[in-house]
Amino acid sequence: MTLPLKDLAKLNQTIGRIQSGQFDANDIDNLLMKLRPYAGTGSIFLEVAHFVAHPDARDRGIAQESMTAFADSMRYFMEYVSEKRPLNLGAPFPAYIYRLFLSQIRLSDERRLKAEFRMSHASLIKKIESNFSVDKKAGTCSLRTNKGGVELIAALQYVTSFIHSRPAFHIHNFHQELKEVMRAQWVNFDEQAWDAQNDRISLAILCLMSNTTFVLADGSRATCKLETENHFRILSGQRRLPIGTVTSEPSSFGNLMILGEVTIKGSKGPLRVSFPLITTDLNPHQRCDPSLFLRDHTPNELGEYGVEIINLAADMSLSQEYKLVRTDSLVQ
Repeated sequence: MTLPLKDLAKLNQTIGRIQSGQFDANDIDNLLMKLRPYAGTGSIFLEVAHFVAHPDARDRGIAQESMTAFADSMRYFMEYVSEKRPLNLGAPFPAYIYRLFLSQIRLSDERRLKAEFRMSHASLIKKIESNFSVDKKAGTCSLRTNKGGVELIAALQYVTSFIHSRPAFHIHNFHQELKEVMRAQWVNFDEQAWDAQNDRISLAILCLMSNTTFVLADGSRATCKLETENHFRILSGQRRLPIGTVTSEPSSFGNLMILGEVTIKGSKGPLRVSFPLITTDLNPHQRCDPSLFLRDHTPNELGEYGVEIINLAADMSLSQEYKLVRTDSLVQ
């Protein structure tokens, strides 16, 4: 399938505006929508384009799978690890743990899997799929009759012993795939001029993706929003952490990112947790309007320490100077 000539002509106009640096989020939206039908299944470019096309409730895709895996890992930590509750594979167990097995395998060290358990990622996944059955109606998973084995159990104990997550992708990967799609469709662009606009394009993407809702595999909902690694930084003085340690960190906001947030239902009540979903190398001081930064002084037993706070919102936009601003500031 190739891009129709009339769409290519319209796209060339959009490309021209982007390369000249005279574009806004609407141009990026149009670019993604025009190229979306020609992206490869499972690609990061297609994932971002789907965000733009379906911002109401994403129920599939790379980011949704990453959010589901994170929610499953946190629920397992709350229900089993923190409670020191062993997982009994001989009896039906919650179906989310089956998903957890599969997601944790993909995050595991394949060399160690092969060395210690003589299984690759693919072979262990296949073994799990053939050894367990999921009852979707009951929401449980069970070991099939005469299935299992010492090596499988040991491998599952290994992959659930390091519960962690990782971002769905870095924005750099999106830019690489975007250019690949444009080349495949014979879209003319000046690579040097295009790359010079990468950071501005990234900002537009972050604005388009922020405040998106996810429907996770278990039916629960999660959200994502534009954030920094730290919402404040210490300019002077020190503070005391809850564990008693005195520190002058964080000394920087870190980079801009899309943060995923999900509520985990535990035995001790719901817990709101978050993790970096999409990472960037964008410095907030360089890319945010000065109006987003506030300075304050907070007294404590160590004296007074000065902080700078970044005031982001769920809905963000780009100003005419290509700086991030709160959308509500544009409609007042």
